[in-house]
Amino acid sequence: MFLYLLAAMGVAYWAKLDRRNPALWFGVSVICTPLLASLTLYVMDRYGW
Repeated sequence: MFLYLLAAMGVAYWAKLDRRNPALWFGVSVICTPLLASLTLYVMDRYGW
């Protein structure tokens, strides 16, 4: 559980660095999985959404 939340916080930090809402991305990471959320964030950054 600790590593899951740590990974979700990592996704939120990445979102913060990309000037997105980190609280929203933390919530997405907790509800989905951190891997799915990070892949979604990567795709959004890559294609400019």
